[in-house]
Amino acid sequence: MVRSALRAVCWIIGITVCMEADAACSMTSGSGRVPLVELYTAEGCSECPAADRWLSSLAPRPPDQRPVLLALHVDYWDDIGWPDPFAAPLHGRRQEARVMLAGKRVVVTPQVMMGRHVLVDWRDAGAFSRLLAAERSLPPGIDLSLDVTRGQGELRVAIGAHTRKASVSSSLLWLALYQDGLSRRVTAGENAGRRLRHDRVVRHLQGPWQVLGDTHASEAGVPLPADADIGAMGLVLFAESSVTGEGLQAMELPLSACGPE
Repeated sequence: MVRSALRAVCWIIGITVCMEADAACSMTSGSGRVPLVELYTAEGCSECPAADRWLSSLAPRPPDQRPVLLALHVDYWDDIGWPDPFAAPLHGRRQEARVMLAGKRVVVTPQVMMGRHVLVDWRDAGAFSRLLAAERSLPPGIDLSLDVTRGQGELRVAIGAHTRKASVSSSLLWLALYQDGLSRRVTAGENAGRRLRHDRVVRHLQGPWQVLGDTHASEAGVPLPADADIGAMGLVLFAESSVTGEGLQAMELPLSACGPE
C-alpha cells in the first residue's frame, strides 16, 4: 500500500516499505508467512540473560532468513528486589493466555513461543531451525498493512487486515513498539552486579483487535517513551488465531525508514 504519489524510496525485503516526503511511511506484508518469535524474560531472572543474548543473535540475520522478534519483559519477578523497567502487566497476562490456549500449564522465564508452540527449546539450534522452516512454509492466513506518521511524542498508526483463508474464522491483531540496544546495570535480585543488554524490547504493546470478517481497519496512537531512540526502534504488527494461537502473519517496520519528525 502506498499512501501518496510522493514516495522517496521503496524497497522490497519480503515486505513493501515506502518512505514519503511528509515523514510518513506505509507497509504491507509479503506473499510468504513470517513467523513471530516471542521471548518472555525479566531482568530479575538469572537464566534470562542467556536467552536475551540468543534473541539478539537472531536479529542480524537477513530479513528473509529470520522471524520477527519481540522480547516481552514480565513484572512477576519484580518482587524479589529488582523492578524491571521494561516490564508490563500486559506482557505477563498475554503469556498466561497463550499458554492456556495451547492447553499447557507451564509459565516460565525465559519462555520462547512461536505460533501455537509455547514451549520452544531455544537452546537446541537444530530443533529451532526446523520449527522456523516449518512455520515459514505455511501460507499467510491474512494480509497486513501499516500506515505510520510520526507526531509530537507519539506515532499515529492506521492498521489494515484482509483475511486470506476461509478457515480463519476469527483472528486477533496486536501492535508492538520495540527498541534495540538497551543496557542496564542491575543492582539487586538474581542478576545483581551484572550489566544486561537487550534487543527487540517491547516498550508498548497494544491490542488485541478482533478481525471477525474478511477485512479490518483501525487507528491507534502509540506513545513514544521519554528515552526513545528512534533509530533503534520499530513497529511490529502481527496476527494470530484466537482459537488455536497459530501465527497467521507478522511484519516489522524500523522507524528509521519513516524519516525525521
